[in-house]
Amino acid sequence: MAASARTPNPWLGLALLGGGCLVFAMSLWQQAVQQPAWHQGLAGPPSAWPIHGTVPEMGGARPAVGAPASFADVVERVGKGVVAVQAHLPPREPSDTAQRHRSGSGFVVHPRGLLVTCRHVVAGAKAITVWLAGEPYAAVLVGADRAADLALLRLDAPPPDLVALPLGPSEQLRSGDWIVALGNPLGLAQSVTVGVVSHPGRQLPHSDFALTNEFLQCSAPVNPGCSGGPLVDLHGRVVGVTTQAAASAQGISFAVPSRTLQWTLEAMEKSRDGQVRHGSLGIEFRSAKAPDGRGATHRGALVVRVVEGQAAERAGVRAGDLVVSVDGEPVDDARQLHQRIVHGEPGARLALSVLRGGRVVDPIVAELGELGGRASDPAN
Repeated sequence: MAASARTPNPWLGLALLGGGCLVFAMSLWQQAVQQPAWHQGLAGPPSAWPIHGTVPEMGGARPAVGAPASFADVVERVGKGVVAVQAHLPPREPSDTAQRHRSGSGFVVHPRGLLVTCRHVVAGAKAITVWLAGEPYAAVLVGADRAADLALLRLDAPPPDLVALPLGPSEQLRSGDWIVALGNPLGLAQSVTVGVVSHPGRQLPHSDFALTNEFLQCSAPVNPGCSGGPLVDLHGRVVGVTTQAAASAQGISFAVPSRTLQWTLEAMEKSRDGQVRHGSLGIEFRSAKAPDGRGATHRGALVVRVVEGQAAERAGVRAGDLVVSVDGEPVDDARQLHQRIVHGEPGARLALSVLRGGRVVDPIVAELGELGGRASDPAN
């Protein structure tokens, strides 16, 4: 998580824009985003970038069973692509002359100077410095995804020998797989921790929203300053981006899966200003199953909250409904419903089928709002 002058939230500890500071911070945020398309001059879309290659001498479908004798080979190969990120913040008061900054981590995703970090690390920054191999480089914000807590930076004058880290298939991770976390906890550069995947698809609230999002739950220790650092597998492929830790527990940390990062990079490329926009229904939900009136069991996403005045309520969705399909396609769990909502275009319509009172009710047609937009509440 990011090192900050403020005391972190006891659970997430990372919602950094709130209350009366939100308008001011968002104004700075919009000013900081570089307006020209960040991907101009790069070879092809993100799916064709060098990050999708393989780490030299580390190929193979799956690492050998059992603990390796050392993780040093993995660290040596990917460590050159890990950076420290320092966000220079404006004073809290006009008369305040004290220097304020927030520290985090990041990693290179394109050799021409593109880096990924967590959005909360650089939110509201008036300037950004990236430290690479002990040298400072000025960076600008060129893309952001509020829902995924991801940000894309570009170095003003990148060195010619940048090492871009490849993305790995986070969807293939299993509970118990080894992972290595790299970052700068408490400002200690090039730190490494090791753990296992505790749960490959944990659904949790996240960031500024009461948003149901998917995370990798891991046992690798995470401390302030780790946010934005890469989580890699034994092949040296990035399978997650460290984003938060459970402050009231030990050995429980969370990362944004690499498949979410891949989708975000693609969405940034398609957007006009680098900002990723997500659909919203105004509901919170979790995976569940329930029987119908005939005794057949249905799997789906159980609606636990419907936000007043939002798209789901207007369409007739109720708390206690079990969403079993969207546009005729089955929904087996919360992850599938989450993907259909937040990856949907604001204004698009979804036809929901729900199990209610022992029978399936459909179609319930809802028009997606925009997550974080004027017509959207902090929920899916």
